[in-house]
Parts: sequence; C-alpha cells; structure tokens
Amino acid sequence: MYRTFLCLLLLLGGGLHLLNAQQTYKLEKWGKVAEADLQLTHCSFDSGASSMILQDVGSLELTYTRDGWRVLFNHRRRIKIFDESALDQGNLRIYYRADRDIEKFKDLDIQLILPTGEVQKVKSDNVFTEKINKYVSAKKIFIPNLQKGSIVEYRYELESAYIVTLYETWYFQQEIPVRWSQLTTTIPQYFSYVYLMQAPRKFDLNENHQESLTSAFTTPYGASITTFGLSHLPAVKEEPYITTLDDYRSHIGFQLSEVVFPGRSVDKILTSWPELAKKMEESDDFGSQYRNDGKFDKIWSAFRQEVPESTPRAELPEKVLRFVSTNIKWNGENRRYPEASLNAAFTKKSGSTADLNLTVVALLKKLKFDVVPMLISTRDHGMMYDLYPFADQFNTVVAFLLEGEGGILLDATNPKRPLGQMRPECYNGQGWMLDEKRPNWVDIAAPEHTETWLGYAKLSEEGMLSGHFTIIQGGPAATSWRSGLEGEKEQEFLKGHFATEYAERSVDSVVFSDLQALDKPLKVDFYTEIPNAASVVNDYLYFRPILDYFVTKNPLKSLKRYFPVDFIFPMKSQYVLNVELPKGYVLEEIPPAARISLPENGGKIQFSVGKTDESHIQVVLKMNISKLQFQASEYESLKQFFELMAEKVQLQLALKKA
Repeated sequence: MYRTFLCLLLLLGGGLHLLNAQQTYKLEKWGKVAEADLQLTHCSFDSGASSMILQDVGSLELTYTRDGWRVLFNHRRRIKIFDESALDQGNLRIYYRADRDIEKFKDLDIQLILPTGEVQKVKSDNVFTEKINKYVSAKKIFIPNLQKGSIVEYRYELESAYIVTLYETWYFQQEIPVRWSQLTTTIPQYFSYVYLMQAPRKFDLNENHQESLTSAFTTPYGASITTFGLSHLPAVKEEPYITTLDDYRSHIGFQLSEVVFPGRSVDKILTSWPELAKKMEESDDFGSQYRNDGKFDKIWSAFRQEVPESTPRAELPEKVLRFVSTNIKWNGENRRYPEASLNAAFTKKSGSTADLNLTVVALLKKLKFDVVPMLISTRDHGMMYDLYPFADQFNTVVAFLLEGEGGILLDATNPKRPLGQMRPECYNGQGWMLDEKRPNWVDIAAPEHTETWLGYAKLSEEGMLSGHFTIIQGGPAATSWRSGLEGEKEQEFLKGHFATEYAERSVDSVVFSDLQALDKPLKVDFYTEIPNAASVVNDYLYFRPILDYFVTKNPLKSLKRYFPVDFIFPMKSQYVLNVELPKGYVLEEIPPAARISLPENGGKIQFSVGKTDESHIQVVLKMNISKLQFQASEYESLKQFFELMAEKVQLQLALKKA
C-alpha cells in the first residue's frame, strides 16, 4: 500500500512533546485579506489551477459538556477564484452526519470578498440542507455575485459524539491547491490517541504545548495542544486506476487508544488483535449472529429443504454460496454488522454485505467447515493499518474458508460470482481473519482479468467485413458478463459489447458456452457483418483491423502523476484476426512489429501484422499487466505503454488494388 511519509504516533493527552515549529505562518483574521491576496492572479506552485485555498484552518477540541465528552470541530476556509472556470466554487457543499443526536452543525457564516476588497455577507436564503442518504447530510451554499478575482470565506462548528475517531480525518490536500493547511488538536490528559499521518514531507509546522483547561462541568485538567501545518500543496485530483483519493492526499486520522481517569482503572480501547477478535466474536451484533443457532435457524431449515444431507461434502461450499446469494439480494450497502438478525435479512430477502456473508459463515460452520469472517476495507473506503487493532478501519466482511492452499474467499453479493472471487472493490491488498485463536492478516491476491478475441473474416471490395468471431472472458470479466446477461437477450447484450464504434454492425448465430459453469471462462461464438469496416478511396481500402480491445484509448492523460497507479486485477488480453482480402487487393505496406516491456516484468505488449498467403493476413495484439502498483516514478513508462497500445488499436492498414 502506498505511503509517502507515513508515521503512526501514540499521542498522549498527558504530554508528548513534538518538534518545535520549523516554519511559522501568519493566519489572516476572518474578513481581513492582505492586498497581495486581492491582487493574486495565479497559483505559483500549481500553475494550471483555476482556484486555490489560501488558508484552511481547523481545530479539534475534546471537551466535557452537559451531554458528556464531545468533540468540537471548528473549520475556517478561504478560497481564491482565479478565472471563470472555477466559478463552481460558488456552489459549496459542507458534509456532516445526519443524526442530530450525535452531531450538531451550527454557526455557519459565509462571505464574499470582491476584488475591490468589498465584503458581502451571504444570506441564509442561499443556504439549503440537502439529505445525501440516511447517514449524511450537506449544507448546500449558493454564493451570488461571485466573479473572477473574488475570495470566498466560510466557517462553521460541529459538535460531535464521535470521540473514538476525534470526529474525522483532516485532509491537508484538496482537489484544488492549498497554500496553507493547519490543524490544532486539544486532548485532555485522560485520553490517549493514535495519530495516523500521511504527508509528502516533514510538517512545516509541528509543535506541542501543555495547558490547564476547564469547562462549566469539570475541575481544571491538563491538556496537550498540538498543531500541524503544511504549505504549498498541489491539487490531488481523480485519476484512472486509484483506490480512493483519500489514500493519496496528505492527512491525519485519529483512533482512541485508552482512557485513564483519576482513581479508575485503565480503559484500553486499542488492545490487541486477539482481544478485538474475542470482543467481536462475543458481540450480540456480530459473533452471536453466526455462532447462535437461533439467529439463523429459519435459514438453516430452508437450506436443508433445498440441499439434502446426502450432498457430497466437497459440493457444500458452492451450494451454500449459491443458496445465500439467490435467497438474499444484496442491497448495495457495505457493513461490518448485520442490520438486525440473519433470519430477518432472509425474511426480508435483502441485506448488506454483513447479512449475506455472515450467513455464509453461519451455514458453513453448521456444516462443520473451518470458516471465519474476514474484515476488509474496500478500495473506496481506504487503506488499512495492521499495526493497531481498531475495527473502524474496516467497512465490509466476507467469508473465509480455511481449506485448500491459502484458503477460499466467499462473497455472496452476486449469484453469478464463483467461489474464491470477491467484488472488485474488495481487492485492497489484504484482509483480517477474525478468529480469537488465529487472528491474522491475510494477503489477498486478485484473480486475473482475461479477454480474448479470435476472428476469421472476409473483407469485401465495398468495405464490408463478415465472418466468425469467438470471444472468451475469464476471471472477473466473465462474472461481469454473466451478471449483465441476466434478464437480457443474448444477441442484444453481445451487440452492446462488441465493435461498438461501428453503428451498423450485426451479430447472428450467437452461442454462449459455459454460461452456468461459474468457475470457467465464458465463451461466445457468433457471426458478424460490419458494413463500412473499411473506407473506400479510389483504388484503396483503409481498414482498421482491431475492432475491439480491452483499452482503445490511453486512459492516462495527465502529464505528471504524484501518486501511484493502482490496478485492481492483473490483466491479460489478446486479439487475433485472420482476414481474407478482397480479390485483387494487396497489403501496400506491412507495419513493423512492435514489442514493449514494462520494468520489473510489470507487463508487455506484442503487435504484429503478417501475410499467411497472398490473399490472407493475420493481425495479432497481445497485452498483459502483471504488476498491480506502479509508483509515480514509473508513470511515464506506463503512460508510454498505454500510448503504444492505443496506437496499435487505432492503426489503419492500406490495401491497394493491384
């Protein structure tokens, strides 16, 4: 997993002294803008930026209130607009948790500072509350009169009950460049936190001091106040082949380690992996779901009616996976804990990943298989930390059958998914095997994604290509096709997945093989006619022989990339087309063969065009990528790799009438 400068610190409220400040930055007061910032026309360290965050200032204070210990999060941000393309910054969204019992949003203040220095308050009429889902809401803000050269400034406060994670992760980097980002944490002496930090370099500001604090509800107590600051951070934007953008941008996350109040025993929040496993196994919300027969007895009864006791043991894991995935539909939610009981999800006929995959665990355990839950953080949820045992880093669960070499993963979220394969977003490097006696981190190898096209076709003098094709999809590609075919006419589905740049193409005599054999590649044979596959110009036919391929254009567009390229699966694709030329036509020039390999055997491309006889040619394009992560320093080589592939896919052959 990618790290630039990642450190894990145990920050104690009692007084861990960090480095003194390496660099100071003078924060501008609310509404006070330096003349130089009013006149600023561009970002000096990210020249293509259309806007920039001048200062992003946050504070997280753990304090005691009438409702108990709460986190007060104060946030103030100032944004400079350089040109009209950035005017969407005038439509702001501030996200927060929707449950007011555990999080309160208050004191929102927004103002616009015009290039002249005039300050205009944004009225409450321009602020709307938007419900994103049942967990998250947002303040949607429209800023009138926003113009080039303006500065937008807003501030607000959140009061949160999420003291275990100190409310949220602070991101120094954003999708627009940041001139200065600063976070201050105030931690009472009773609490110890692990700080999870990622930064491209040492902090520009990193200081700590101790103070005596009090509140209306407590006697004075000591607190550790720590400030972190980073300057001149370029924008981090969405790019192809990433996990989640949050994995790559500089940030600080928090996890409560222990609580020690005077006269009380130490309450350890972070203990050990075996203790976390024990706690979850004994939990009514988790372990009891698959260890207590009463939580899934209705499911077991239905399973036994469908799968007789005489079923060979070797077939049972497949039977269980198929039974669960067809009787409980995945509702699209990733969860660690079932919403109610497993029986409830079965009755409802839908559930989250926890409902489905803990049901798989329950049934296999009942059948005397050695199976445990495996906790995973999906790619869009972010990286995992194997040094510290806290459950919040995981957002989903699958079943892990400890049989065979390396074990077998089972994910019931798709009835077309075979044993040993998970949803693509679950391939995030590793997972944690939840078992009190054998808690263990397991490396998860992603299956190979394979695609093959084999064609035997004839090209007419009018430019029509007709002939027989075979497409073979393997691994996750086969699962995707089998899922897409569900309820779809085979001919229409295939037409939507073959030679889509040719609007007048037709496919007939379509025959799928091994459609129900989920552990095998999916094969389809068909006949196709493609009018205007070649362009007729006087005595020439111009023909693009690669009708379809895994990648048709270079997906890597950025001139430079500051973080790795992360593929989900190793990939292999090949395309072989044998073409009979029109009578009297010859290939004017045979393109040179091409071959390129990535460093460290990371991948290769092979391309060739050759005559098999005077009237036939064969075109071959092969590509494989075996390495899943390429560092930023390897980006240029990988970009050239895709550029060559796109070039060969788009290559035209010139056929001349003799």
